[in-house]
Amino acid sequence: MLAWAVALSCLTGALWLAVHHPVSPLFSLVLLCLWCAVAIWQPNVWLWVVPACLPWLNFSPWTGWVVLEEFDILMLATLACAYGRMAWFGLQGRQLQMPALAKGLVLVLVLLVSGLVSLWRGLEDVGGLALDWFAGYGDALNSWRVAKSLLYAALCVPLLQATSALELVRKQTLFAVGVLSGLAVVVLSVVWERAAFAGVSDFSVHYRTVALFWEMHVGGAALDVYLALTAPFVVWALATARNRMVWLLAAVLAVLAVYAGLTTFSRGVYLAMGLPVAVLALWLWRQKNVRNSASERQFWRARGDVVLMIVLAVEVLAVLVGGSFMAERLARSDQDLTSRMAHWRSGVGLLNSPADWLLGKGMGRLPANYAAQVPEGEFSGAVRWQQGEKGLWRKDGYVVLAGPRSNQEIAGSYELTQRVDTTVNGQFRVRINVRVLKSTRMEFYLCERHLLYDRSCLAAWPTVKPVPGFVGWQSLTFPLKGEAFDPEPWFGHRLKMFSLAVSDAAAVAEIDALALLSPSGADLLVNGDFSQGTARWLGVAQSYFDPWHLDNLALEVLVERGLVGLLALVALFGYAFWQLLWGSARGQPLAPYLAAALFAVLLVGLVSSVMDVPRVVFLFYLMMLWSLPSMNFRKGSMLDCDACVKNK
Repeated sequence: MLAWAVALSCLTGALWLAVHHPVSPLFSLVLLCLWCAVAIWQPNVWLWVVPACLPWLNFSPWTGWVVLEEFDILMLATLACAYGRMAWFGLQGRQLQMPALAKGLVLVLVLLVSGLVSLWRGLEDVGGLALDWFAGYGDALNSWRVAKSLLYAALCVPLLQATSALELVRKQTLFAVGVLSGLAVVVLSVVWERAAFAGVSDFSVHYRTVALFWEMHVGGAALDVYLALTAPFVVWALATARNRMVWLLAAVLAVLAVYAGLTTFSRGVYLAMGLPVAVLALWLWRQKNVRNSASERQFWRARGDVVLMIVLAVEVLAVLVGGSFMAERLARSDQDLTSRMAHWRSGVGLLNSPADWLLGKGMGRLPANYAAQVPEGEFSGAVRWQQGEKGLWRKDGYVVLAGPRSNQEIAGSYELTQRVDTTVNGQFRVRINVRVLKSTRMEFYLCERHLLYDRSCLAAWPTVKPVPGFVGWQSLTFPLKGEAFDPEPWFGHRLKMFSLAVSDAAAVAEIDALALLSPSGADLLVNGDFSQGTARWLGVAQSYFDPWHLDNLALEVLVERGLVGLLALVALFGYAFWQLLWGSARGQPLAPYLAAALFAVLLVGLVSSVMDVPRVVFLFYLMMLWSLPSMNFRKGSMLDCDACVKNK
C-alpha cells in the first residue's frame, strides 16, 4: 500500500510539472509518457538514464524556473514507475533486505528526519509555504529546492538493492556508464563553450566555464563538484576496457575531463580531481586481482597508458604555463583565503540561538538570512512579479526590478535576462513601459553570452526620470549601441542574451512591458508583457555571489541544518566510506571508485558550497547509498564479479 501511495504521489507531481512547463507542456507530457513506458518495460534502465541526463536536464535560461527543473520531472516519473512496479508485482520484500541494510538504513533515516526538520524550519522561517512557479532563492520553495535531492535519494534505496552478485554488477555497470555518458556531455559542452566564447587554447582570458549547470547563474561550484564526483569513473572506464576501441574512447574522455577541470581555474577542483585519482591508482595497484591482471595485460594497453600520461602532463603544463589566468589566481591565494575566512565567520554568525545551532536556520534559508543580516552582504538586486492594475499593454501584472539595498559598488551586477535567438546584425532598439519614483539609471544589453561572461555586447545606459506631477507608466524607446557581432563560428551558433539592470543602489524600476526590436522591427522577446509572470526570464548575478554560497560544505550544512544535520551527514558519509573501503561493500565492483568520488567531494567541499546544487547533490547521495549492502561479499569477491561480467 505504501508503494502505491509513493507511486501515485510521484506520478501526480511529474504530471503537474509537465503540464505547467513554461515552454513546451505538450512535448513534456509526451516525453513523460514515453519515459514511463520505457521505465516500466526495463526497470533498471534508470540507472543509466538518470545519471546520463542529470548534468543537462535543466533549461532555466529558457524557462525561468529556479526551484523547479526538468530533472524533477524525470526523477518523479522514475520513482513513480519503480514504486508502481514494486506494488504491482509485490517486489517490496525481494528488493529491500532489512537485515543486511539495518545499520545503514538507520543512518539514512536519521539524515532524512533531520532534513525534514530542516525543511520545516526553512518554511517556518519564511512564513509558511507559498506556491510560485518562478520562486527565487529568498522564497519558501527554495527550501524545497535544497531538500528535494535528499528525498529523491532516500526513495531510491530500494531500487539500488541486488539479490545476487550478477545483478549487482549489472546495476553498477549501468550506473557507471550513465555517469560517464553524462560526463561526456559536460566535457563536450565545456569545449564548445570555450571555443565559442573564450578560445580553446587561450588560458589568459578571465573566463571560467559553466558548461550546462545553469544553477551557476548566481555563482557557485556546480561544475566543480560534478567533475570531482565523476573523475574516478574515467579511471574505471580505462581499467575495465576490454578492447582498444573502448580504451581509446575512455582515454579521449580522460583528456577532455582534465581539460574541463583545468579550465575551471579552481584550485579546489585541481586538488579534488588530482588527489583522489592518485589515491585510487595506488589502491587499485594494491588489489591482488589488479596486480594479477596487470602482469598479463596486453602490450597495447601498457603503451597506451604511457602515452595517455604524457598527454595529460602536457595538457596540465599548457594550462598552468601557457596562460596567465591561473598564475594570477595562485598569486591571490593568501588574499582569497583571508576574504573566504571572513565570509565563513559571517555565515556562522547567522546562528543566533541554541535552536539555530542545534537545528539550523532551515534548508534553503542561507541566502535570505545572509543578505538580511550580514553587513555589506546584501543581494546585488532582486526581481519580483507584482500582480496589480492593468498595464498599458493589457496584462495582469508587472515586474519590479531593484538594485542593491545600499551598496553602490555592486549596483548593476544583478540582471534580468532572457535568451534571444538572432544571428543578424544591425540596429536593435529597446522599447519599455516603465515607472520610477526617482531618477534611476538603468542598463540594457544584448550580448553574446553563455551565462556569466560577455563576449561582445550592444548596450544602452539611459537614466529614467519620473514625469513631474505624474506618477504613471512612461513609454520609452532607445537604441542599443556597439560594434557589430562577429560572424558565427563554423561549429555552431553563439548563444545570445538580453539583459537589463538597475544600476543605482536603493532604486526600483517597475516594468509594465518590454520589447527588443530587431533591425526588421520584430520583437525578439517572449513574455515581454509579463502576462505569464517571469516565465522565460532569469535573474543572473555577475562578479558578486556572497549571499548565495558559503563556500564550505561543513559550514553550509551547519548553518542550514544545525549540528544535528551535520552530524547525521558525517555519520552516513563515514559509514559509506568505511563500507566501501573495509566493510561488506568493498567487494562491489565500483567500491574503490565510489570511495574516491566521495573523497573528492570532501576535498572540493573545503572551499566550495555543495548542497545548493540539487542535481549534483542527488548524485552525491546516490553514491553514498551504494554502500548499503544488500548482500555480503566475501573477501576477494571482486574476482567473482569479474567472472559475472565475463559470463553475462
